Amino acid sequence: MGSQYPTVDEQPLFVERQGACRLRSSGRSADFIRAFPWGCTPLGPLEGWDDQFIATLNLVLETRFPMFVTWGPDNHLLHNDAFETVLVGKGDAIGRPLQAVFPESWPVVGPVIEDALEGRSSYFEDLPMALARNNILEPTWWSFSYSPARQTDGSIGGVLGVVYETTRRINAEEALRTSEAALLAVTDMAPSLLWNCDLEGRLTWVNQGLQSYFGLRSLAGISWDDHVHPEDVETAHQVHAMCVRTGRQFECQQRLRGADGRSRWFMVRCRQVRNEAGVVTGWCGSASDIDDWRGAADGLKERDELLKHFHEGEATLMWVGTVATREVEALNAGSRSVWALPEDGRPIVWEEWLNFAHPDDRPQLSNLFDRAAAGEVAQARFRRASANGAVRRFHVTGFSIPSGDDGSKRIGGLIVEVASDTEARIYLIDNDAPSQNTLSHGLSRQGFKVRTFDDDTEFQKISGDLQPGCVVVAVDGDFDQTLKTAAALRATRNLPWIAIGDFGNRLQDVVQLMKLGAADVLTSPDLEAVATASRAALAVAYGKAAGSRAPADARQKLTQLSPRERQVLDGLVAGGTNKSIAKALDLSPRTVETHRAHLMDRLGVSTLAELVKLAADGQG
Repeated sequence: MGSQYPTVDEQPLFVERQGACRLRSSGRSADFIRAFPWGCTPLGPLEGWDDQFIATLNLVLETRFPMFVTWGPDNHLLHNDAFETVLVGKGDAIGRPLQAVFPESWPVVGPVIEDALEGRSSYFEDLPMALARNNILEPTWWSFSYSPARQTDGSIGGVLGVVYETTRRINAEEALRTSEAALLAVTDMAPSLLWNCDLEGRLTWVNQGLQSYFGLRSLAGISWDDHVHPEDVETAHQVHAMCVRTGRQFECQQRLRGADGRSRWFMVRCRQVRNEAGVVTGWCGSASDIDDWRGAADGLKERDELLKHFHEGEATLMWVGTVATREVEALNAGSRSVWALPEDGRPIVWEEWLNFAHPDDRPQLSNLFDRAAAGEVAQARFRRASANGAVRRFHVTGFSIPSGDDGSKRIGGLIVEVASDTEARIYLIDNDAPSQNTLSHGLSRQGFKVRTFDDDTEFQKISGDLQPGCVVVAVDGDFDQTLKTAAALRATRNLPWIAIGDFGNRLQDVVQLMKLGAADVLTSPDLEAVATASRAALAVAYGKAAGSRAPADARQKLTQLSPRERQVLDGLVAGGTNKSIAKALDLSPRTVETHRAHLMDRLGVSTLAELVKLAADGQG
C-alpha cells in the first residue's frame, strides 16, 4: 500500500500501543485495527482518535451484519468481519481510502458518500453496481444505508455504512421470471386447456387457451363448474368424490361452455396438488377437445372402427426408430406409401426420409431425432405439398421408448395433420393499459385470438417460441425498443407485424419501420383498420392474399411516373419531409405536397406507409 499506508508487518512496534485497549471487540478486523500503524497515516495514532468515533467503531466491530465506517479527509476504511464478503479478491482494505478500495463502483458510491458527509442520510434497495472480485468485474445489487458518523463535538468525521448484497436474490428472481416466461410460452402453445384451482374448484391460474375459450377477463370468483354443462356437473362431482377418497387421478368427459355460449366435449384430467407437508391444496388439470371425435364416433356402430380409420388415415403416421442406425419404420402399414416409406416394411434412414418435408423445415426435423434419442419429448411442425400442389401442415412428436429385445435404444413418434398455421392470431404489444384493453377486446370480437404484452422486452424474450400470428406493435415514445422488437421479428418466419401509433409527419420513422419489415404502418388507426391490416399481413405471409401487389406490377406503375414525381418519391422513401425535399429539388414545400398527392393518386395508395411499401416492391 506504499509508505503512506504501511502494513502491520512494517511497524510491529505499534501492536501494543496504549490506545489499542480502547477497542473492546474481538475478531480478525478488530485485531488488525489494533495492530495497524495508524501513526504513519493521516488519521494519527489510535489513542488520539475521537471518543465518539471510537464508540461508533466498537458498535461496528461488535455487529455481525456487514458494516463499515470511514474516517478522515480521505475516507479511510474500517470494517467488521462480516464486511469481508464484500471485499473478495481486494486484499487488506482497512486503512485504505474507500475510493482506492472500490474504484470501479465509485461513480455510484461516491455521490452517496458525499451526501452523508454533508449530513444527508440515504437508503437504497437493490441498487445495481459494478464490483471487481478477483479482478473480474461483475454486475451486483445491494441494499444499503449510509449516514453521517459524527464526532464528540457534533461535526461529521466520516460515514457509517450498513450494507447487504442482494445479487443472489435478484439473479434468482430474474431466472424465475425467465423460467416463468418460458413456461407460459410452452403452456400457451399447448393444444390442451390447462389450469389450477383450489379445493373448492375456484380457478387460480389458466393458460391462454383456456382464457380464450372461456372468454375470461379475470379469475376473481370464477369456478370450474361455472363453465361445465349442467347435465355433466353431478357426474363429475361423483367422480371427484371417488378421487378424493382413493387419491386417484380425476378423469371424465365433460361438455364445457365457451365464450360464444356453445358447449363442446372435452376429456378432462386432474390430479391433486400437495404442499410440502403432503396436504392437498388444490388441483391442476388439462382438458383436450374431443368434440369432433365424439361426433364422428357416435355415428359409427363400433368406435373401434374410428380408431382403425385414424391409424390408417393418410394424415396420421406412427413410427419407431433405432437410435444406433438412425433408421425408422412405420407401424401403420396403410400409411407407408403416402409417407414415402418402403411398402415392404423395410426401415429407412431418417435423413433420407426427410425428403418428404419442405426444405426449410428439414433442419428442425433432423434435430428432432437427436432430441428424442436424448430422452426429450420433442415436437415440431413441418409442411409438405399434397398431390394437387396445396401445402399441408403436420405436427410431429418424438419420444424415447423402452429398448427392444436386443437391447437397442429406440425412439417412437406420431405425425398428425394439424389445422392451418394461419389461424387468426394476434400478439399485441402495448404498454398503455386502457389502450391495450380496448384494442384487445375489440380484436377478440373481430374473431382474432389475442395475446397481450405490456412491453417490448417481455415479447422479445419469447418471440422465437410463439405460434404463427400477426404482431401489432403500438409505438410510443421509446422508439429504440420498437427497433429492437423489429430486429427480433426479422429472425422469425411466422410472425408478420404491423406498427400503429401517432406518427403524424414522422415519415422517417415510417420509412425505417417499413425497411425493417413492417407489413404496414398505421397512423392513429381505428379498430377496423388494425383488423384489416392484420388479416392482410397474415394473408400475404402465408401466400393467400388474392390481391397482394406483385413486384412486377409495382415496377410497372413506377415506370409511368414523371421524372419530377420520381424525384419526390425517392425523397419520401429516404425519409425526407416536404421542406427538406423542396430544398433539395429547389421547389416550394407546397409544390412537393402537390406532387405527393398526385403520386398517391396515380399509384393507388392512401397512406405514406403504402407508398413506401410500393416503392420498395418496385425496387426489388
